[in-house]
Formats: sequence, structure tokens, C-alpha cells
Amino acid sequence: MKMVQGDKNMYRNNKLASSVRWALVAASAVSALSVAPVYAADNAASDEQPERIEVTGSRIKRTDLETPVPVTIISRQDIKQSGAINVADILKQTPVAIAASDQSNSVFSTTTVGLNTTSLRNLGQERTLVLVNGRRFVSGVDPSTGYAVDLNAIPASLIERIEILKSASSAIYGSDAVAGVVNIITRKDFEGVEVDLQTGISDHSDREQNSINITTGGSWNGGNAWVSIGYDKDKGLKSSDRSFSARDQAIFLDDNGNEVVGDLFSSYPPQGRISYTDANGDNQTVNADGTAYSGGFNRAAYRQLVTPLERKYAAAGIYQDVNDKTRVWTELNWNSTETDHSTIEPTPLDVLNDVWLQDRNGTGGMDVSSPLIPDALRQQLVAAGITNLNQTNAFVRRMVEFGPRSTDLERNTIRVATGVDYNINDNWQWNSYLTWGKTKQEQEDGGQINIERAAQALDVIDDGNGNLVCRNDLARLQGCVPLNIFGENVSQAAVDYVRVPAKATGAAEQFVVSTGLTGDLPFELPGGYVSMAAGVEQRLEKGSYNPGELAQTGASSTNKTDATYGSLHTTDYYVEFVLPLIERLELDLAARYSDHSIVGGQTTWNAGIEYSPIDDLKFRASAARAIRTPNIADLYAGRGETFATVSDPCDGVTATTAGQVATNCRSIPAVAARIAASGSFDLTQAERQGTGGYVGGNPDVKEETADTWSGGFVWQIIDGLSLTTDYYDISVDNAISTTSRSVVLSRCFDASSADFSADCNGNAIRDARGALIEVNSGTANENKIDTRGLDVDLTYVTELWGGSFKANLIWNHLFEFKETGIADGSSIDYAGQVLYPDNRANLNLSYNYDALTVAWRIRYWDSVVDSVDEGNLNYTDGAPLTTYNNISSVFYHDLNASYAFNNNTTLNVGIKNAFDKKPPVLNQSSVSGATGINTASEAYDVTGRYFFAGVTVKF
Repeated sequence: MKMVQGDKNMYRNNKLASSVRWALVAASAVSALSVAPVYAADNAASDEQPERIEVTGSRIKRTDLETPVPVTIISRQDIKQSGAINVADILKQTPVAIAASDQSNSVFSTTTVGLNTTSLRNLGQERTLVLVNGRRFVSGVDPSTGYAVDLNAIPASLIERIEILKSASSAIYGSDAVAGVVNIITRKDFEGVEVDLQTGISDHSDREQNSINITTGGSWNGGNAWVSIGYDKDKGLKSSDRSFSARDQAIFLDDNGNEVVGDLFSSYPPQGRISYTDANGDNQTVNADGTAYSGGFNRAAYRQLVTPLERKYAAAGIYQDVNDKTRVWTELNWNSTETDHSTIEPTPLDVLNDVWLQDRNGTGGMDVSSPLIPDALRQQLVAAGITNLNQTNAFVRRMVEFGPRSTDLERNTIRVATGVDYNINDNWQWNSYLTWGKTKQEQEDGGQINIERAAQALDVIDDGNGNLVCRNDLARLQGCVPLNIFGENVSQAAVDYVRVPAKATGAAEQFVVSTGLTGDLPFELPGGYVSMAAGVEQRLEKGSYNPGELAQTGASSTNKTDATYGSLHTTDYYVEFVLPLIERLELDLAARYSDHSIVGGQTTWNAGIEYSPIDDLKFRASAARAIRTPNIADLYAGRGETFATVSDPCDGVTATTAGQVATNCRSIPAVAARIAASGSFDLTQAERQGTGGYVGGNPDVKEETADTWSGGFVWQIIDGLSLTTDYYDISVDNAISTTSRSVVLSRCFDASSADFSADCNGNAIRDARGALIEVNSGTANENKIDTRGLDVDLTYVTELWGGSFKANLIWNHLFEFKETGIADGSSIDYAGQVLYPDNRANLNLSYNYDALTVAWRIRYWDSVVDSVDEGNLNYTDGAPLTTYNNISSVFYHDLNASYAFNNNTTLNVGIKNAFDKKPPVLNQSSVSGATGINTASEAYDVTGRYFFAGVTVKF
């Protein structure tokens, strides 16, 4: 049908009126916390064309804020009200996101400590695409560990708003947009000078935070430029600063069989511990000096509860209209994030396995006649028939003299984005840009031990003059002095000889070039003109990580780790259409073809539809195919040494054992020879424990694919009351994870005789007696993930007592979060477990009167269980937890008030966790608690009641 001129004007008028209405609905409904007032023109019936804007989820500018896929908006006002100086803190409070890495759950990791990353729908940071102003941002994770944007690199003070696209969108933005997209929009068009100061402190008078940001900018005819610099510091918390994390704890049973919380200290004590079997066959445990065992070690005394962070940043932007059709622009970002002496407990030294390599069939040891061994211990060992310490069951010690293991880590991120926007005519626009970003990580770990030097320092003789010296002449010339670890007697000279600085460096680099066209095609459907966007994008990713020479040779107290080097590139072609089928029915279609250097060609697509039967109601639905291509860590992560226990399928096989596994075992000559000699292939304890190996990346890993769909409606019930509801269903196939080494062996030996490889394609190495000495593994496409849920957003706005009142309820209900193993088909539905609550909600209440705004935010985390599959245990009889498996629901209350003294000065104060809600117990018995903090920081507040105050002054 072709419109006459009058019909076109009527269409435009109706379109503008509808757009204004839906803009108001969207502005009130999509805010995650609260939204500042939105004003629109009253003359909806004029002939004025509605302004087009670009909304996250589409490259086509449109008049309507609502699209077929749901978008949540976090405004600058929301960020200010939260008191967050780190954008990660505000994202983790939204019901659709959870922290993947934060300053608490990463405290025990050396390479990721201090990282702040986000995960939409709890599908992982690697399946959540983070953009800045609609463009990719370089990863902040070291390339041996993973891939994600470190939100520390994007200061909260520079953010105008955050748009969260809650649906897969690989056809629009490319790989990784599986769970959705977080698009961070930064502030622009600064005029004058703005100084922003904020300070905060907890109710315990700790975890002090201070922030200062200074921004200046100005405009001229056709241009604007601005510069912003800032500094903030979060002093963090020690585990000892809070009662729930101050001690190593677990769940035990009391005399009545009830579960109770008790101390479970480390069995690696500062005085040393030796266990041996006495002449009666009983196990005995004593201090390393031979006295009665005096107990374990409280590791929590050295651990962090919240990693201290110090950030310095600078940013700048400029644009210039060259003429009335052409604009050029540039954005610059620099950020430096440092962990400030983050610590964990001193090194635990296992002398038998770390120094004498017994778990690798090593033969080192110490004769009981060694002058280092105290007489009290020597007498006990001799009485037990022990002639060498390598015959004991355990010889361990906590090396407190070396100080805590510390991580001083600095991440420096620099990013440049520049481009040109050209209006070809009133209808078509051409946009081109390039971005380059690089994150460099420099890390120094304290408290580490040189294992080779420790071996020399334990091999001691008497020089004939009553002095103990190292046996090896060359070692003595290099400064070797005896390392006496029999009690708390390590000398400073021995510490200086054995201690080693551990350094590591890494870099992630990204380069993107993109060009595209957008506009209306010269033909109409009954609902209007067809809009289109199309373009080409090229992306290069490079990564490296060097763990240091000692780590690469295995000479330090950490396991041997290889370096990481790798790169990948992709060329993408995309196209998108918006088809107004009739006036109230619109169809969105998008497709992208990616030519990837590793996995080859991949096609993704999006399809969405919107229908408004009446002005106040809109139905929408979308479906998509998305992908996550493997990143540098998945493909090329340097192999790390491991000695975790593996199960040899051949252990116990005899000449008559039936089955394909036994047949394959007997086809291995060394195994067959041992069966022939002794009747069965029975491994010794040392052989079972001595299987080393490596785990790392896999250049053969393939892409993940996801099929997603969502459907819902937006309803303006009455003036001021709106409801948005969306159901979502996401299914991820071939999810990438690390394959267990035991699974590698199981799959290898389940093969038919014709397909069986005796060395499991190079991943299994046996010694001359057939015992496994090395089993290797890496990443693979192991799992299938299915999740379903419902998002509800209810907003009410009204005038009250001369001001404006707003209530906003945001609720997420999780129906399912199931992981299924591709190989064996086993599955676990994690819905209802700690990090997968059935219900999460925010209720945001705010009132604005003239210059005063007050807000009250209530955050809800549903009751959950620690483990849905009895994966936890008590430390009395090993049974799964019952009482402590159940965790009650939690409400957090946050209060805020701001007052604008004038147009230039605003004061902002608030209280977070106003009723000082304590986190639940999730200690060493738990599967959901993070190492060392006795709870789950992704779900629960670990700081307690917190006060903050800030002031913004403009000149």
C-alpha cells in the first residue's frame, strides 16, 4: 500500500505521539534503581519528525526506547545514590547480574586478585560482552587465566549511564554477547570545571574509601573537548577485621549429632609437623622438634577479606564538526590499578613432596643421623624403625619466618578510540572508527621459596668444629646456610638464602576497525520505511603472560607454569533490518558472518517482533543464535603443573578382568608385563600419588553456540503506573571448560581396540613398570548450560506533597540453571543454590522535593541452599550438611539523601547496609563460600554498615 501525502503526515504524527508515550514508559520502567525525571514535548500532534536515537541492541537509530529485546538502564543518579566508587559495586546489586570476580572472592588468586568483573544471568564473565559507548573494551584479565573487561579500568565518575541488554546479541555486536551486553555510556559535552569528592568508612571504623575527580571542558563552534583526572583508594579489610572470617572454621557435629561451627586450623603449623607409623603400626603425630603435637595454624590471621585497591585514572575526549555533515572524534582512557600488599598465609612447605619430590617418585630425603634433627625426634624415629625422614608419612611446616605470601600487582590500561561520522544525506549516515587498547600486568609475589636452595639448605653436615654447614661446597660459596625447620628456629640468614622474589608480567591487547552504513531504504511497507544497517568489522586480540623463570622451571614453591603467548583475529560482516509490517507491528532482523582465524566461519542471527494492539500496551519477542569463540586463555594458556590425584583405569586389572577398558590396559606392554609377573596390575601408594601432569589451553577447542529467546510485554496500566515483564530462555551448547585428567583417561580407555591410543594421543606417559607418571589435560567443549527465568519491572510515579514520589520494583525469578556434561549426560540444576537464588529483587523508593532528594533501596536475596547435590560435608563424619546447608533470605537496606544548595553545589550522603546485616556461614565445609572469607561475597555484604558522603562542585 502506498501512502498519499496526508497519510504520511498522519503516520508521522501518530508515530511521534506513540514514540513520546513509549519513551516515557521506558524511562520509568527500565531503570534498575531509580531514574531522574524525563521531559518530552507536549506537541505530539505537530508535523515535527521524532528524534532518532541509538539504543543498545541495535545499530539502527529509532524513535522508540523500547526494542524487541529488554534493556535495563542504570542512570548517573543511581550510581551517585549507591555511593559506589567502582562500577562493579553497582552492577552486582542489579538482579540480572552477579560479580564474577570481586575484591573478596579473588583474594586467594595471585593472577586475578583485585579484579572486578561482571556476569549477566550468572553465565560467566566470558559470556558477558562489556562495551564503552557501544564499542569493545580491552580485556583486563591476564591471558593465561581468562578474558573479561576489568571494571576497575572504567571510573564510575565518568559514567553517564549503563545500559544492560538482557539478551544474546552476537548478530549485532559479535562474539561473547551470549548472556547479554553491558554498554557503559560515558559523559560528554562538559562545560566549565567539576570537582567531585567522596569519602566513606564502615561502622567498624575501617575500609576507608576516598575519591577525588576533577573534570574540565569547553565548547566552541561545532566542537567540544574535555579532560578528567581522578584518584581513589579503597583500604580493604583483613579477614581478622570481622568475626565471621577471623578464624579458619568448618562445620562439625557435637555430642548430640547437631551441626556446630568450630575451628579447623591448617595442619601445616609454624613449629612443623611430622607423622609416622610406630612399631605397633599406629600413626603418631608430633611437632617437628619431637614434642607432643601442639596444634594447627589459623590461616585467617594473614588473609584478606577485601583486597585493598588504589586507582589513578585520566580520560579525555574531543569532537569537531568539520562541516554540517562530518564530525571527527577521539576518546582517550588511561587507568592504573594497584593492589596494596594483599596477603594470604605464609607458604606451606611439604618437605616430602615439595623438596624431595616423593609424589613424583623422587628419592631424596634426610638420614636420621642428620645433625639438624633434634634428639627427641631422632629417638622416636629410631624406635619406630625409621632410618630416613622420607619414610615418614608427613613432614610439613608453615614458613612464617618468610612472611605472608603477598601480591603487589599493578594493571595499567590504555585505550584510544577515534572515528568519523558522516551524514551522507538526511536519511543515510556512514560511521567508521578504530579502537586500540592494551592492559599490562606486573606482579610481584612475596614469601616464596626456592625449592632447589631449600634442598641444599636441608642437606647439612658438621664441619668438624661443631658448626653446621651445607654439605655442597658450591652451595656454600653461593651463601647456603642450614635451614632448620625442626621447630621455630629458622635463622634470618637461611631465610635470605632460600627466599626468592617471584615476578610475573602479562599483557592483553586489542585492535578493532569498523565501518558501517545506516539509514532508510527507498521503499515502504504498510507501516513505514524499511531501515537498514550494514558494515564490516575487523578485530585482533593478542595476549602474553610470563610467570617468571623460577616458575617456568619449577624451582619455586609454586608449581611449574609455562608462559602464554597467542593471538587471534576475525573479520565480521553484519546486516540489520527494521521492517514496519503495519503501523503497530514491527519486525527486526539481523545477521552476522564471522571469519575467525581459529574456528573458521560462523553465522549468527537475531529476530525480534513488537506489536502494540493499543497505545498503552506493547508485546515483544525475540530469538537469537549467539556464539562465544575461544579466547587466548582457552586456546593458548601456558600449561600449569598439577599433582592432583587421578584414577588409572588399569589399576587392579588382571589377566581375566572383563571389559573393553581391561582389554585396552592389557594391550600396553608395560602393563601386560606387570600382570604376567605378579598376577595383577596393582599400583603402590607412591605410584597412585605420583602422577603429575599439566593443564592448560587447547588450540583445538571450538566455539560455543547459544540459542536464546525471550518474550514479554510493556504495559502503561494507568498514568504513572507501568509494568514490564519478560521471560527468557538461554541454551548454551559446547560450553568451554577444563577437562578433568581422570576424564581424559576414562574417555581414552573406553575406546574400541581399533581406536585406542596407548598414550591417549600423547596425553598419558607411563614409566617402565607401567605406572602413570604424567597425564595432561586442557580446555574442551565439555558442557551444556540451560537457564530460564522471568524479569519483572513495576514502576509507579506520582506527585506527592508538592514533590515527586517514585516506587520501582525489579524482580528476577529463576526457573532453571542446569549444567549437563556432554560426555556422560549427567546434569545438575543449580537453581536455589547460593549464587543461583530462585528470587532476587530490588525495591527502590525515592522522593524529590525541590532541591532535596531522599531514597531508600531494599535489596532481597532469596533463601538458598549451600549445595543442591550434597557436595558439602561436616568434618566429623563426612556426611553432607543439613542445618547449615539451608541459608535464610536476606534483606539489605540502603539510605541516601542529596541536597542541591544551588546549581553548582550538591551534597550527597548515605548509609549502605543500614541495619548491619551479617553474612551467612559458608566456611570450609561449604561448596559456595570463597576461599578464606567464610562466606560468598557475590551474594552477601562482607563489610557491614557503611557511611559515605560526597560533594560535587561546579565552576
